[in-house]
Amino acid sequence: MSRSRVLMVVLFCAALLVPISAAQASYSLICTGYTSCADKGYSHSGYATHKSTSYWRMYTGTNCTNYVAYRLVTTNGMPNERPRSGVGNAEDWGFAMASITDSTPVVGSVAWWGRTGHHVAYVEKVVSSSEIWVSESNWSGAFDWRKITKSGSGWPDGFIHFKDLKLVNNVRPTISGVVKVGGALTAWGGDWTPKGNTYVYRWRADGVNIPGAEGKTFTPTAAQLGKQLSVSVTASRPSYPTLRAYSVSKKVAPGTLKATVAPEITGTARVDSTLSASVGTWSPTGATYAFQWNVDGNPVTGATGATYTPGPAEVGRRVTVTVTASKLGYDSVASTSTPTAELAPGPLTATIKPSITGTPKVGLPLSAHHGTWSKPDLTFSYQWFVDGSEVSGADSATFVPRAADVGLPVTVHVTASRAGYATTTAISPQTTPVERGTFRLVEKPAITGNHTRVGSRLTATTGQWSPGGTYTYTWYADGKPITGATSQSFIPTSRQLGAKIRVRVFAHRAGYATASALADNTERIERGRIQNVTAPRITGTARLGSSVAVSPGEHTPSGATLRYQWLRDGKVLTGATGRTRKITVGDLGHKLSARVRFAAPGYTAHTVTTAPTGWVKARTTIGVSATPGTRRVSFTIKVTAAGLPAPDGTVQVRFDGDHYRTVTIVDGRGKVTLTNQASGPHAYVFTLRGTLKLTSATYRKTVTIS
Repeated sequence: MSRSRVLMVVLFCAALLVPISAAQASYSLICTGYTSCADKGYSHSGYATHKSTSYWRMYTGTNCTNYVAYRLVTTNGMPNERPRSGVGNAEDWGFAMASITDSTPVVGSVAWWGRTGHHVAYVEKVVSSSEIWVSESNWSGAFDWRKITKSGSGWPDGFIHFKDLKLVNNVRPTISGVVKVGGALTAWGGDWTPKGNTYVYRWRADGVNIPGAEGKTFTPTAAQLGKQLSVSVTASRPSYPTLRAYSVSKKVAPGTLKATVAPEITGTARVDSTLSASVGTWSPTGATYAFQWNVDGNPVTGATGATYTPGPAEVGRRVTVTVTASKLGYDSVASTSTPTAELAPGPLTATIKPSITGTPKVGLPLSAHHGTWSKPDLTFSYQWFVDGSEVSGADSATFVPRAADVGLPVTVHVTASRAGYATTTAISPQTTPVERGTFRLVEKPAITGNHTRVGSRLTATTGQWSPGGTYTYTWYADGKPITGATSQSFIPTSRQLGAKIRVRVFAHRAGYATASALADNTERIERGRIQNVTAPRITGTARLGSSVAVSPGEHTPSGATLRYQWLRDGKVLTGATGRTRKITVGDLGHKLSARVRFAAPGYTAHTVTTAPTGWVKARTTIGVSATPGTRRVSFTIKVTAAGLPAPDGTVQVRFDGDHYRTVTIVDGRGKVTLTNQASGPHAYVFTLRGTLKLTSATYRKTVTIS
C-alpha cells in the first residue's frame, strides 16, 4: 500500500475517534492539560513531547487512540506495532480484541467505550470495582485525568487487557545473616517493578507462617530448629494486584552459645585443697552448665562437679575446668578456664612428735618412732643428731651412741615424704646425756702354746668381749707381774723356770669403761729345748790348701753358746776345735765333718754333727802343646797337682767324634802322635780321670792339619 493511501486510512480512523458525551457518565475531572496535570502530580508520561509521533499507525496529536497506543508501548512495554488490523477506530478495539476484553478494570488496561461511544482511555488507578481513574487525550480537546464511578451509563463498555500492568518480582527476596537459632536475620524484599510498592513480610518454617513473625527481621527460636526457614514478601500497590515472592529456604541450624566471660577457678592450687569453678558469663542466658575438670589438659574421670580437690598424683601440674553450656536449640559449647599455677605439694603435719626409746649409753641401740602424721602411707627417713649436730651416716631407724657422744644428748629428725606432698621434718625430744658403755665378758682369756718350758712361746687369747675392743696384757709368774711382759705373747726365760704363768687381759674401747679378766695358770715351766731351725753345715771347698768353716745355722735361743770339734772320716781330730780348718795333705782322700754343741741357761744342752764333706782332693790342671804335620799331629801333655809333686796317671784323647787314645802320664808328662788325620781344622779333647786324692781335669785344643 502506498504511503498516501495509508495516511488516508489513519486520518479516517482518527476522525471517527470521538468520545462519548461527558453527560453519559458519572465522572469528575481531576485535572486538565498537560502542564496543569503534571503540576498536580498527574503525569502524562511524556506524551506532551511525543504526541507528534504516530503509534500503532494512529493519527498524531491530541487524540485517544494515539495516546493509548503510546502508553501501551512506553508504559506497558508492547511493541510499536498494531496488534490486529481491527484496532484502528476506538469503537472497534473491543470488538477486534474481544478475546481479551472483559468487565474487570486493571491498572494498565484500556477502558473502552465502543457500544456507548467512540473512545478509549488508559486506566491509571482502580480504586474499587466501581471506581477507576483514567488518563486520556481527547480528539481536538485537552489531556486530562478523570475519576469515573460505576453509576449511571458512563461506565466503560469493557476493559481490554493487551498487557496489563502488574507487579513483577525481578529478584526474589533474600535472607541475610546466619540461619540458626538465636541468629538475627534480616529480610531483603527483592527487586520489584514498579518501584515504590508496599511490602508485607511473613516468616515461614517448613512452609507454614510463624505466628507474629511479620517484620523485616526475625530471630529463630528452638521451635524452628531443623526446619526450612524462608520469608515471603507480599508486594502491594494501589490499583495493582498484589504479588507474593518467596526467598530460598534455609535449614535452621542450632544456635551458638558464646562465653562472654570464661569460667574461673578460685582456691589455692595445692594438693588436697578444694578448687571451685564459676560458670562464666554466657550469651544468650538461660543455659544449663556441666563441668569437667582437667589436669594438664587431660579430663579427670568423674571430676564433673563445681568443685575439685586435686590428689597427690597431680602435683606440679596445672588444672583447668571446662564448662559446657547447653540450651534447647543451641549447639552445646565448651569454654575452658585459664590454667591454675602448678599445683603445689600438699601439707604434711606431725600430729604426735617422733620419739626415742632405749637407754642413751655407748654401744646400746636407740630406736626412733616416727610419731603420728596427718596423712597415711608415708615414707619415713631418719637423721640422728648429737648435741644438735648431724651425725654423718646415721640415717636408719636405730642409732648406737659412739664414744664421742658421751655426756651429750641425742635427738632424731624424722622426715615424712609421700608423692604429691611437701616433704616435712619433725624433731623428737632430746634424750638424757649419753653414758659410757660397759663391756660384757662372753668368754674368758686363755694361754695357748705347745709346751710350758723355757723358750717356748706362750700366747694369750683376748677372750670374747661384747663389744670388741683393743687389748693390753700383763703376764704373771707365780702371781707376780713379770717386768716388761705386756705383749700378747710371752717366752719364759730361765728366770721363770719352775714357776706357773698366767696373764690378765685388759679390754679398752673409746666411750667404754676399761674391763679386765685373768686367764688360768699354766703348768710349771720346764727346761727349754734348743731347736735348730737350720742345721749346721760346712762351707768352703774341700781342696788341698783351702780352708773350710762351720756355719752353725739358725737356732733358738739365738744367744746359745757354741763349741766345735772337727772329725776326719768320723773320728775326732785332736785339737781341731776351731770354727775353721785349713786342709792339709793328711786330709787327702778323706771326708771332714764337725760336731757343734749348743748350750744356754735354762735349756738342756744339744749337740749336732754336720754332714761330711766330699773326698778331700788336690786340684789338677792339664796343659797341651801341638806339632801338626802332613796328615798327622804330635801332642805334648803336662799334668800338675796343686801342693803335690807331678802326678802319674792316664789322659784320654778324643778326636773325630768318637775316636779315643789313652796316653800314660809319668811324673806329670806324656806324649802322643796321631796319624791319618784329614786336612783341615780338628778339635781334640784331653781328659784326666780323677782319683780319691786328685780332681779330674779337661783340656780342649783345635789344630789345623795340612
